[in-house]
Amino acid sequence: MIVMNLQDVLRDILGALRVQYLLLNNPCSSLEASSLDFQFRDQLYENFDYASFAGSIMKLVPDESVIDYRDDFGLHYLVFQGRGAESSVYFFLGPYLYRPYTEKDYHRLLSEHELSENAMEAIRWYFKRIPVVFDVVSWRHLFSTLLSRYLANPDVEILSVTHDQPKTAKEKPSISLSSIPYTSIEARYNAEQKMLDAIRHGDISEALYYQNIFMGFQIDQRVPDRLRNAKDMVIAASTAMRKAVQQAQVHPLYIDAVSGQFIREIEQAETEPQVSALVPRMIRHYCLLVQTYSREHYSSIVRDLLNFIDFHYMEPLSLEGLSDKYSVNKNYLSTRFHKEVGMTVTDYINLTRVRRSLTLLSSTTLSMTEIAEQCGFSDANYFTRRFRMIHGITPSEYRKSLHRK
Repeated sequence: MIVMNLQDVLRDILGALRVQYLLLNNPCSSLEASSLDFQFRDQLYENFDYASFAGSIMKLVPDESVIDYRDDFGLHYLVFQGRGAESSVYFFLGPYLYRPYTEKDYHRLLSEHELSENAMEAIRWYFKRIPVVFDVVSWRHLFSTLLSRYLANPDVEILSVTHDQPKTAKEKPSISLSSIPYTSIEARYNAEQKMLDAIRHGDISEALYYQNIFMGFQIDQRVPDRLRNAKDMVIAASTAMRKAVQQAQVHPLYIDAVSGQFIREIEQAETEPQVSALVPRMIRHYCLLVQTYSREHYSSIVRDLLNFIDFHYMEPLSLEGLSDKYSVNKNYLSTRFHKEVGMTVTDYINLTRVRRSLTLLSSTTLSMTEIAEQCGFSDANYFTRRFRMIHGITPSEYRKSLHRK
């Protein structure tokens, strides 16, 4: 039975919708709680008490139930208390809106909160980056179904709650903001860095989550042509991802092959949606490079040996020949390699050759003898034996299975 972790499920669902989720302790500090609205109130008010703000929301949550909390700026949060080992924390899913805000809404907020015109730019920019949930019925059904299982309460309801905060905060005498408030820039860079960190570690799910959060930020158009602008942004993203993969000690030849393919696809794209759709694919491919070819945790001698085998697998290779090439004792190299990689040098050579054969088996009609030769095996029978040891079937059976799919 597969046991799902609620936090992993929330991360994947909310990441796709560009909605953040937080776990806040009860009680929590103002620093922790300031993430609730991405420090928005901190831009507007002097010494805003985020701890009291979060605590007042927690008090509204009934046992084993969920509230859809709407604050005095019209921001929504789904809030519920954790169970079991998580009983000391509260889950906050949001902020989000049920409709986009307009200029009329911005002026209404200024009036309702008795804010000066100095706050207009901060409000305008902030609400442009808040995600919008358009299908409220589906949204609530999704989470009532999911959380009824988590809370072990089949009758769980999502209760709508509106609770205006007391207007005790004092507006800052001067809200000095550029066209892009610094806190939004900080949050965007933070999301981007977490995405790149996840790529460096080959964590596809984590990288996609932060990619969606990052894409939720509005970024000024740099050039008049919208398609060109979209392409330039994705090319820049690819460059950053490429650097993250390089930090994981993936050989540049692997990185360059993936990067070059995506640059060609970006330039061939004819619409903005086609360009945007390339980003999650890029993340998956770069993460897979890390999962398969990262040499970050190997010693220099083992790293060099792995890379040499990867690029010379079709040549005659042996432990003796490799130890001579790197001028090290054969027994030392064998022991060091087995300790770090978890298999012998010979086993890794055969694994690499079999791995390369998969592409030829699936994309060509070459005979087993030809494939064995191109992958560096001495004969087809030895190739078949090694293939069966690794995959449990023969190369011919593997090829036939592809045609049945």
